[in-house]
Amino acid sequence: MLLGVLAGLLLPVPLIFVLTSVLLPRPQPQRVEDPRFSPMLTEGERMSLQTYRRDCRRSTDCEPPLGCLLDTRIVRAYCTDSQCVLDTQCPAGFSCRPLLTSENGPLVRSCIPHGLRQEGEPCFPTPSDQQSACAEGLLCSRGWCGRPCQLDKPTSCPAGFSCADSPLAPACRPTCEGRTCPEGQRCVRDDRGGASVCATVYGQDCQRSPCAEGQKCVAVFSAKTQMSAWIKCWPECGKDLPACTPGLVCHSERCRKPCEPEGPNVCEPGYRCQRPNDEQPWLCHADM
Repeated sequence: MLLGVLAGLLLPVPLIFVLTSVLLPRPQPQRVEDPRFSPMLTEGERMSLQTYRRDCRRSTDCEPPLGCLLDTRIVRAYCTDSQCVLDTQCPAGFSCRPLLTSENGPLVRSCIPHGLRQEGEPCFPTPSDQQSACAEGLLCSRGWCGRPCQLDKPTSCPAGFSCADSPLAPACRPTCEGRTCPEGQRCVRDDRGGASVCATVYGQDCQRSPCAEGQKCVAVFSAKTQMSAWIKCWPECGKDLPACTPGLVCHSERCRKPCEPEGPNVCEPGYRCQRPNDEQPWLCHADM
């Protein structure tokens, strides 16, 4: 009888341990956030920041932990935090990728589509569709699609590519230096992206004939049919710079030609009248 009583008293003990382990909150492991990245804020935290989604020129225009992101989807620079942390937070066909912000501001993460651009083709860091995004497994490094690579291992890039560092990660970038280009093309530098490709040249080839003072030589690349480069001297404008000449408007620190989509074609060959969204003016952009 005594043994039966003891067994009855001890029987609930395991059950108590089981219920305690289930009902009491367990200490959660703390996520160690990379200090280079802007975190993904809650909606309340975003709304408490006066500069959230405001236009900016540099990351110092934004309250920490926001960075100034140039979003090519809407051709606008604005203050933002990370919009994702994991790929699972993105729609199907998208990955959570890090993006640079201006003047060494914090990196931000955003959902970027898996695209159609192949290795060595130009890309947009913030593409609006598959046509301007890199294929899965490739990085968009300073405007060019390339595989990840190791700086101390040149063979980690295929022929015609070199491993170049970037704030995001080392990636292979195309180079045609010292190579012979196909007939009708020449080796064109991308001074912004640190790459060079064999391309058919359109416009004013200011890489061979320097621009006048106050103008900047800009090459825009396209890989729609064959690699092409539209090169032109763009008058610079903005703060502390002269106003644009009559007939041009200042947009994104360059004097551009306005146009009307239903009006007469005033754009040069290789350019067409377009605008990224309803908030932007109609301007002559390179036909990418």
